[in-house]
Amino acid sequence: MTLFAFVADDFTGATDALWQFRRFGLTGSLVTDVAELHSRDDVIGLATTARASGDPAAVVLPAFRALAELGPLVIQYKVCSTFDSSPSCGSIGAVVAALHREGLARRPVPVLAAQPELGRYTWFGTHFVRVGDEVHRLDRYPPMRDHPVTPATEADLRLRLTEQGAGPVGWLPADPTGEAYSARSGDSGPLGDAAFVADAMTEAHVRALGRLLLADRSGEGPLWCVGSGGLSYALASAQHTTPPVSGRGDGGGGVLGPVAPVLVVSGSRSAITARQIDTAERAGWLVLDASPDVVALAEDSLRAGRHTIVQTTRGPARDPAAIGRLLGRVAAHAVRSGLVRRLVVAGGDTSGQVVAALGARSLDVVATLAAGGPVCVLSAEDPACDGLEVALKGGQVGGTDYFLRAAAGTTLER
Repeated sequence: MTLFAFVADDFTGATDALWQFRRFGLTGSLVTDVAELHSRDDVIGLATTARASGDPAAVVLPAFRALAELGPLVIQYKVCSTFDSSPSCGSIGAVVAALHREGLARRPVPVLAAQPELGRYTWFGTHFVRVGDEVHRLDRYPPMRDHPVTPATEADLRLRLTEQGAGPVGWLPADPTGEAYSARSGDSGPLGDAAFVADAMTEAHVRALGRLLLADRSGEGPLWCVGSGGLSYALASAQHTTPPVSGRGDGGGGVLGPVAPVLVVSGSRSAITARQIDTAERAGWLVLDASPDVVALAEDSLRAGRHTIVQTTRGPARDPAAIGRLLGRVAAHAVRSGLVRRLVVAGGDTSGQVVAALGARSLDVVATLAAGGPVCVLSAEDPACDGLEVALKGGQVGGTDYFLRAAAGTTLER
């Protein structure tokens, strides 16, 4: 029976959402096509490339309708904890508006972007990012402020959603009373809001909201929500109170084990990913710039047993779609040539194109190398791709040793 369902706006976010449910002991599947949806697990997710689309509602609405037919308690639109979106690309507000326009959401849609585990917080509706010991407003954090596609021009998520066409957006303080939640969600005296942004700074805040959301059964059909992996964590913790685990997806700890060689393909423009590449290069990894002849260069390196990174992270920005296609060819050639059995993909938009190039039908989370950075086993018709271990990493995810951990198979402990 399906308890929870989600549609993710990119592939890295999809694996993070599934991990949040799996770490609480819920069974789950992540698929790449509506035709693969099923009701065999507690959780079913669909990974899309809506974040890179000028019309994300058109991308996700067929999935929303199909998931609603499964009768879950909650359907989540999974977005990045840095709220990557703009009016012209990956608009989260446009998806909220579409939920109302299509008659799917009949009350204000809860929005939780906070994910304290990753250093993402919302307070008075304003979003913040922690990096080390420093905390920045989202619109003053350089990687997001200067993002080449979806720059964060405003940290107040209410204004961001309104700017993106969601309609009126309200606010819910952290750790609200049941009465405050009911008033905001429209159970008593609807306020006319299309959505409301929920504050959270701590795990306790996230868990408290999850309990209120799961108790919210006053409406007809599923409860529609928008949020990060923090929202997935909130829902999972409310359904299944087993303490969350890290490490292996079956609830254990330990390691995946070392593998050589590992291939990393990175279209991320994040400074964090750039530092991870620098660390791996100092450790002896070969770093190749994505170029027309890089497929052959990467093959030579991998045949020599050398960990290899093919990247556009360093250097000038380039066309994301073209880079995604090139990195997809690099990954598919290496895997189908039998050169790698563990692949790392850095960058949300890149991940969708690479996974598509591998012909993935579904992914199952089995471990995590860092908070927000799970390792999946890919299912595909091609025997060369079936069973491949794939780590899909967002640009802001992981410490400087992330790629070294990927090669060593060192999973995140409790």
